[in-house]
Amino acid sequence: MKISILNFSYALIIMTLFFACHSCNSVPKSEWYKGQLHCHSAWSDGNTLPELAISWYKDRGYHFVCLSDHGILQLDPDRWKGVSQSLIDESNKKFGNDWCETKIEDDKTLVRLKTYEELAQKLNEDGKFLLIPGHEQNARVNGLVLHANAINITETIPFPNKFSTTVEAALAWRNASLENSTKNNLEGFWMLNHPYWPYYDVIPEVLIEAADIDFYEFRNVSAAPEIRHEQLPDEEKFWDVVNAFRILNGKNPVYGIATDDTHDYLTFRVQHSAIPGDGWIVVRSEKLDANSLIQSMKKGDFYASTGVVLKDIRFNPAKRTLKINVEPKGNEQYTIRFVGTKKGFDTGKKVFEIPEEGKFSERTGFTYSDQIGVTFQTTVGNTATYKMSPDDLYVRAIITSNKLCAFPSVNKPDLETAWTQPVGWGERK
Repeated sequence: MKISILNFSYALIIMTLFFACHSCNSVPKSEWYKGQLHCHSAWSDGNTLPELAISWYKDRGYHFVCLSDHGILQLDPDRWKGVSQSLIDESNKKFGNDWCETKIEDDKTLVRLKTYEELAQKLNEDGKFLLIPGHEQNARVNGLVLHANAINITETIPFPNKFSTTVEAALAWRNASLENSTKNNLEGFWMLNHPYWPYYDVIPEVLIEAADIDFYEFRNVSAAPEIRHEQLPDEEKFWDVVNAFRILNGKNPVYGIATDDTHDYLTFRVQHSAIPGDGWIVVRSEKLDANSLIQSMKKGDFYASTGVVLKDIRFNPAKRTLKINVEPKGNEQYTIRFVGTKKGFDTGKKVFEIPEEGKFSERTGFTYSDQIGVTFQTTVGNTATYKMSPDDLYVRAIITSNKLCAFPSVNKPDLETAWTQPVGWGERK
């Protein structure tokens, strides 16, 4: 039987389109996943049961959570704690009457705290929700507070003692955490927590010198400094100071995380005391699993937010352009500000002494040039593109809504805001 050239050409076109479509569908599609990497439960000093803490976020559309209790990964199957009967009733109502295991000791009702494995088995849903293991680490170095989160680990990571400086201690702590992840074939994640709390205990110089630290809490909406000092840099300036000096030194950027650091799930905004839903991150990842999420974060493919939702962020390294696309809500209006530092900035800094005040010891602070962290461009609207100038060292975007935050705090802007990660470094090492 003869096949005409026309029929053959038609068949060839159909086959080409079929394989092209099949190839397109085989490419993994990235999604945006909303998450919380710093919150607490009854395993440490949070005021609710761990399953209820996690459920608070899951029920409100979060895709992943790390329950970062102080100094302990939730592994002990025989950990009991006294909690109110109302919490036990709430948990049983949500998870079934046989969920909570209780016992009476010294006329007190104790409940067995569920382990990470039990919590993950109960709450995880493929493609919808993920509990990531981790814990917060707390220490003091020469009287200064040092807190950090070790995430995607398999055991409690103790603080490595006997370090004389915060830089040495932080790097050793980070390395110990990442080694645990690596030996268990996990993607490790370590972030330095709330540098401003309780009284600017971690200054920018720590993160400039400890350049292996990839992540820090840029916005911990509950852990504000107990005393504000007008000469010390605010949160925005702090981030720009670290990155301006890092890029000058040929080092990688530090990426900024927003968190709740939630302890209080019960008080309804009587006062602002680490109540959930105030600060989070959104990660673009091919899959909702810990390794994929962390790999994306290590590329800087995420943003921090206290309310603004972004539809897309695109940085073209060849054209050195950063494009922002906001997901508008209602009648809200948005201002997109591109911020960075230019080559040849004034690297001078002035030293000043912070006097002893109350329980806080005397310490040293620095002021920095106004040339660090300047606004390159401002656009009003839902989309904006910035093309980096040849003398721009890096750029990041601050996207602000005209909507007031429902419950602003001293460590949170009055208006709902999102922050992209700094770009302009080129390929990461």
